Formats: sequence, C-alpha cells, structure tokens
Amino acid sequence: MLWRRVIGQHRVKEILLSALRSNRLAHAYLFHGGEGVGKDAMAFELARVLHCSQGGEEACGRCDSCVKIASAQHPDVRLVTALPLGRGEGSDDPPLAKLTEPEVRLIQEQYRQKAENPYSRISIPRANIIKINSIREIRRESSMSTFDKRRRVFVISDADLMGDEASNTLLKTLEEPSGDTMLILTTARREALLPTILSRCQNVRFDPLNEEEIRRALIEREQAEEERASLAARLANGSYTRALDLLTEDMLQERKDVLAYIRNALATNVVTLVGQIEDLADGKDRERVTRFLAVMLMWFRDALVLMQGGEVINLDQHDDLKRFVARFPGADLLQVLADIEKALFLVSRNVHMKLTLLQLAVQLKAAILPGSAVTAGNVHTSQHQA
Repeated sequence: MLWRRVIGQHRVKEILLSALRSNRLAHAYLFHGGEGVGKDAMAFELARVLHCSQGGEEACGRCDSCVKIASAQHPDVRLVTALPLGRGEGSDDPPLAKLTEPEVRLIQEQYRQKAENPYSRISIPRANIIKINSIREIRRESSMSTFDKRRRVFVISDADLMGDEASNTLLKTLEEPSGDTMLILTTARREALLPTILSRCQNVRFDPLNEEEIRRALIEREQAEEERASLAARLANGSYTRALDLLTEDMLQERKDVLAYIRNALATNVVTLVGQIEDLADGKDRERVTRFLAVMLMWFRDALVLMQGGEVINLDQHDDLKRFVARFPGADLLQVLADIEKALFLVSRNVHMKLTLLQLAVQLKAAILPGSAVTAGNVHTSQHQA
C-alpha cells in the first residue's frame, strides 16, 4: 500500500488515490474522525505527493519540496492552528505579528515537530481559537501565484476551533475557490462546524485504528518493546497519538493514579482528592492531564463493556472492574463517559485544569452514586493491580 507514513486508513487512501489518478481532487476537504487517527498525517501526505518533484502517486521524501514540507518551510504548504492573541492585536494584523519572540519561536518549533511527525500534538499556551487573522491570511494568499506552479495546500487543523467570524470568512473562500489552492480541514468534532462549511467540502470519514496497526507502528517507528507497545495499543482506543502519550509515561503508575482519583471522588473527605488534583495539575502540564483523562476514559469504557457482558481491554484490571460493576450496578456509565469526554475537550481548549478535574470528580460521584455518599474504600483495588 502506498503512503506508508500514514498508519492504516486504507479506505481513505483509496478514495484520495482514485481522485488523484483521475485528476478529480476536490478544492476543499473535511477530514473528520477521532483524535489521533491520522487526519493531519493524511493531509500532509497528500500535500507531499502534490508537490514532490518526482511526480507520481508516492512522495520521494528526498527532493527539495519533500524536505521543505518535512521541516515546515515550504511556502505553499501551510499549517493553520489555534494561536494566542498578542497584546494590542487587531483582526487585520498578521497572525504572529503581535506575539513575543519566544512565543513565535515556540510556535515555529511546534509546527516543525508536527511537519516531521504529524501524529504529534501541538501544545501552544493560550491558543484557544483559530484567529480570523489566520483565515484572512489564507484568503489573501489564495489569490497569489504559487511558488512552484503547483497547488497551494492549507491544512486547517482542529478546524472546529474557528469562531463565527473566522468561519464566515473561510466560507467566502470556499464559495470562491481558487484553481490552484486546496483547503484541508481536519476535526474530531464535525458537528461543531457550520453546515454551510460542511456542504462546501468533500467530507472524508476516518476510522479508529485497530490495535494491531498501533502496536506495529509503535514497534517500527518508536522502537518500543513489544509488551509495552501492546499495552499502549490496547489502551489507546484507536488513537496513535494517544498511544504515543501512553508510551512515553509510566502507564502502570498512571492507571494506579486513575483508580486513586476514582476512590477519592467517591469519598466524603475531599482533602485527599484536592491534594491529588493539585499534584496532577501542578506545573500546568496539559499533556499529562490529557493522558490521565484518556486512561480514565478507557477504564470506565471497560466497566461499561463488562456490565454489558463484553470483553475488556484492561485485562490485568479485570478483577477491579468486576468489583466496581458489582458494587455500583446502578451507575450511569454513559454519563460518566460523557463527563470525561467533556473534561478532555475543556483541557484541550486550555480551560483551568484544576477546576476541570474538581468538577469532573463531582460529576463522577453524581453519576455513580446519585443522592449518596460513600467512603474511599468503596472502590477497592489491590496494590499490585492497576
């Protein structure tokens, strides 16, 4: 299969390759699907193919265009993301003009890492929204000639972060497409985009990656030990980005921490809970909190599956899950999952992490023990299982 830099997604590859072969690529795509499944990776790979000097259906990875794209330096392949607002910034200022030099260097480094590994997360402080400045820059550059007479490609990552003004400005560009410009929007929240934007893009759905695809990629790309890669793949819920997060941390300790948080959330004494939250969110490590919530999400998904008679992913925590399901048969686990998903969304949008974790604890208790209060011992787990 071509495009090996993109993990799995064979159906999507065939859709795009078929359009490429028949010279019928759309001027605007919306790649939608779960976080970390390869939407950005596919967007960059298509851009590489379109600009590779070798031509054909596969980018060579060696020509000047391929090298520039891999280092985020190609003038006609642009990444657009949420950015912080600069002091005194107006909507007509260039997106980076009013930011400090350290902020600009950080953004450039984040973009370089993303271009080198499109499965990596972009983490920019105070970056809560895709600014109208960035969309106006797309509109302005779309009217210019391209550097190498090929298509200019704009990859708008997490396009759901556009506000109304930015969305409406992008809509004008979609309504008046330039023949040598391609827009690729990616999102895990398709429903958050304007219906008029959805209707003017070719929508391409991305599926969760399967466990074997993730496991094999971790071993081949990250030189991960097989046992560790297998565990990360099981817990990743179809997301290679999430698997990378799990691979870089002490997964066993993180899962123990999740169980401690659940016990503390259900306890009547909040001192221990607040202390754990202070420790977890100390230093404002947003990626750490994201991993923590992702592990918790998988644990409760297993609890729901077990409640329904299915097979769990956290095999080594099977006994703990059985005890939980037996003790709390009336728990509204669908609500629990929705609450954790919302917390993940808030953390990714730079909402105050400590308040988010504290609010989540209250929501967990309400969903698991409506109208009741219990002690921390009600969620039991043995020290050697986590």
